Amino acid sequence: MFDNEKNNGFFGNDGGLDLGSASGDFGGFTPFDSTEADAIFGGTTTPAAAVTPENTAVENNAAPVQQGAPIVGESQAVAPAEDPNAAKVEEPNNEEVTNTNTVQPKTDAGANGSEQAEAPNLFEAAVAKAEEKQAETTKNSLIDKLPIFVHGSAKEEIVDTSKTFEQLRLEKAEDFPELDEGDNVSWKVTYGTITKVVTNKKDTIASFKKKIEDSKEFTNALKKAKGTEIECKVSPTITAKKKGIMSPYKGLYSSVDEAQASGKVISFVPSEDGKVFEVRNSKMGTFIAPTEKVTSFKKVRAGFIPALPKIPYKMLSEIIAFFKSYVDKSGEVEALAYIYWSFVDSQYYAYVPKQIVGKARVDSTLPDMDEEKFILVMEIHSHNTMPGYFSPIDDSDEKATRLYTVVGRMDKVFPDVRTRISCGGKFVEIAPEEVFDGFEGTFPEKWKESVEIGKRPHKEANL
Repeated sequence: MFDNEKNNGFFGNDGGLDLGSASGDFGGFTPFDSTEADAIFGGTTTPAAAVTPENTAVENNAAPVQQGAPIVGESQAVAPAEDPNAAKVEEPNNEEVTNTNTVQPKTDAGANGSEQAEAPNLFEAAVAKAEEKQAETTKNSLIDKLPIFVHGSAKEEIVDTSKTFEQLRLEKAEDFPELDEGDNVSWKVTYGTITKVVTNKKDTIASFKKKIEDSKEFTNALKKAKGTEIECKVSPTITAKKKGIMSPYKGLYSSVDEAQASGKVISFVPSEDGKVFEVRNSKMGTFIAPTEKVTSFKKVRAGFIPALPKIPYKMLSEIIAFFKSYVDKSGEVEALAYIYWSFVDSQYYAYVPKQIVGKARVDSTLPDMDEEKFILVMEIHSHNTMPGYFSPIDDSDEKATRLYTVVGRMDKVFPDVRTRISCGGKFVEIAPEEVFDGFEGTFPEKWKESVEIGKRPHKEANL
């Protein structure tokens, strides 16, 4: 493949292949610059030692070859030899070159390890940020949500949150007598999973709710409240008094004589007129005076405690429809119906007795029923188009101890309904829903989703 005249500059005078010498380079070629190789193969690694015939042969146990032998492997790097007549060696096989001479890219294990260690931290930070944002969104939706008064099975939204816990106690004491004694009532607020005890009863409900909402504890709790409805519940706790224990110097007696003989300094005695008198014994004598409040007695409220199930609203509706049939253009008269409870089959029965009716009067006679099997629970009569109220005639007729209801304004779509008890001829009005089941009616709960309770804008309040 070479010219016989050997005038191409590759061969020396003796006809051998000139691989270069210390005295010069290959003719016509620029000197080899290692930086160019670094630019191509990467300059971050430390170049391996140049492969010379001598060290290749030693490291790979290869036998040297004669001068002029062909070179195997075009990719084998050959360094210029000091002696142009030095023997050349064959290139080792690829496996040997790889194991001996190939330089693997240098990696920074520390850097890679750091990046792998930082990756979970970045992800956790992103999750934490997302949870923080979700918690803030949830918190914002709860700020305008009304707190709920919860006591026993009673639940009611607290519309006016500007009132204090003490004001709430006084308001609810009308329905729950156990809240009467303020010293025995404490409050707690449960907001999601956070429960706080109210230490100052003069705090407003709104301010206490906001204090919880602004706390870091509440924000952290919101992050864990997945898929749960969060409510702010305001609940009273009643501290029970010790029962059966009275101060040794006090006593309750049925007569003044008993109080004097007891030797107690202070005694309380009821009177036939319904009043309670305080009796104090001293060396001077016995002092007796009426008293307004006796904490030694339990508070009693007038009302009705049912022993039977409530009367179905359907029965009341049927009776009202019956009453309305006697109010039309031809005339307006009253009517009467009785409601019995059957001990035989445990259900209510409506009964319309024989009666003579007029514009403002109903005359009827009670049937002779076996009271072991049937008991008259309620008398209910109408006042045609007149308001629903108990008249003096009703007061004189309704002396028996039972329930009574009057229905007025039968000309309206929703008439007036009033209910009371007669306790031996003493009357106390009660709410109709205390004795009628379903009186408040039902509706689809999703209707509430369209209603938002809030304060009217200031400019509308003056309209």
